Amino acid sequence: MKRTALAISGLVLAFHPAFGGHKLNTHKWATCFPWSTKGCTQGAAIDWYLPSAVKVSDGVLHLTATKKPAHGYPYTSGMVTTYKSFTFKYGYISINAKLPGGQGTWPALWLLPTSQVWPPEIDIMENHGEPHQISTTVHWDTLLGDRAAAKNVNTAVNLTTSYNTYALKWTPTAITWYLDGKVIDSYTGPNVPNVPMYFLADLAIDGNAASHSTFSIKSVRIYTNKR
Repeated sequence: MKRTALAISGLVLAFHPAFGGHKLNTHKWATCFPWSTKGCTQGAAIDWYLPSAVKVSDGVLHLTATKKPAHGYPYTSGMVTTYKSFTFKYGYISINAKLPGGQGTWPALWLLPTSQVWPPEIDIMENHGEPHQISTTVHWDTLLGDRAAAKNVNTAVNLTTSYNTYALKWTPTAITWYLDGKVIDSYTGPNVPNVPMYFLADLAIDGNAASHSTFSIKSVRIYTNKR
C-alpha cells in the first residue's frame, strides 16, 4: 500500500471544496485573518491582503502579489483560510500547489488554533523563493516562551515549475510531513498540538519581489476521523 493510502487509512474526506467557476466560494473561504480588526497583514510581511488578489480560473486558486501600495504597505497580495467554515483536530491534509519562486516571495500553508491563542502553530510548508527548498515547523508554548522544531528540506524537483503535493498527518502523538507522497520530516515529541485548528494559505511578501508573483493551488483535501 502506498504511503498516502496508509496515511489516510481509517479517515474520511471531510473538506474538499472545488475551485470551480470564476469566483471564490466565500462560504468555504475567508480572505483575511480572523484577528484582523484594523486591516489585513501579518508579522514580518510587507503586503496588504485584498480579496481582489484572490482569483479562481480553470479549476485553480491563484494568490497574486502585486507591487501596488496599499495602507502603507508596498505590495498587495492574497490569502485564504477556513476559520469560518472548517476546523479539525487530528487528521491528514493534502494540498496540490505550485510555488511562485523568486526573491521576496514567502508562500505558506499552515494551521492555527481555532481559539486564536498562539502558539501552537503547524507550518505544513513555507518557502522563501528557493525553487528547490521548503521548510516545515511546529510551534508550541513553554514556561520560557515559544519553542519550535523546524527543518529545511531540499528537493530535486523544481517546485516553481510544477504542481506538487504538500501533506501533513497529525495524530495525538506525532506530526508527519510529506512531499509528493514521501515523508520529509516528523515530530514525535511531547508538544504535538491537541486543539482544533483551521487551515490557511497565503502569499506573503518580505522583500523586493517581482510584481504579479502567483501562488497557485489546485486542491485542498482534509481527512478526519470517522464520526
